[in-house]
Amino acid sequence: MTGFALDVRAFALLDLPPQRVRVLDLIDAEPGDTLASYAARLVGATDYTPQDWIGGVSLGGMLALEAARQYGTQGLALIASTTHPRYIRGIWHALASVAPEAPEIFLRKLFVSVPRTLHRIGMLQNEGRDLLVGIMEKFPIPLLRQLPPMIMAWPGCRPVAPLHRLHSRGDWMIRYDGEGQCHDLLPGRHHLLTVSHPGRTREFILSLLNEAGG
Repeated sequence: MTGFALDVRAFALLDLPPQRVRVLDLIDAEPGDTLASYAARLVGATDYTPQDWIGGVSLGGMLALEAARQYGTQGLALIASTTHPRYIRGIWHALASVAPEAPEIFLRKLFVSVPRTLHRIGMLQNEGRDLLVGIMEKFPIPLLRQLPPMIMAWPGCRPVAPLHRLHSRGDWMIRYDGEGQCHDLLPGRHHLLTVSHPGRTREFILSLLNEAGG
């Protein structure tokens, strides 16, 4: 599952085998949604079964934990994600408090500025910057407002199956929480690993596919 302010194009550089991997976009939120109910609707609308593995990047990893708790799974894969919002850095807590009432132009400019800033400080190449700008400038404004408070209200979720992780040591958005088996703690402060480190992320996912044997 993809992350906040992203869509399936965030996985485009990985060139994953479509017959073995299904990438899900986020869906509209409903009144009263929690992260648990949102994850249930997102995964419940697919042909997912408890014999499958499930995972996600950033917010997608949190949704994967909740979906696995409700539907079962053979294994979990989290990329730059967490099992509890206490590991999310303070910048996100600040956003969550203002997002519901923030003007559309503020939210749009804020998120489009993220890949441009990461490019300027050397954390994204031109291709990654352009890809993420194209995604973030089209991400639905209602979700930019609705999802941050849902994330911060989430009570966290313990993994119900073997948990595999890919993270960076100084991730600027989410600190590594130490849960599960970490396949690699990448150097630097990178968060958007499917774009900044597509080769390593692809290796991580393919290694889990080989372990799953499906």
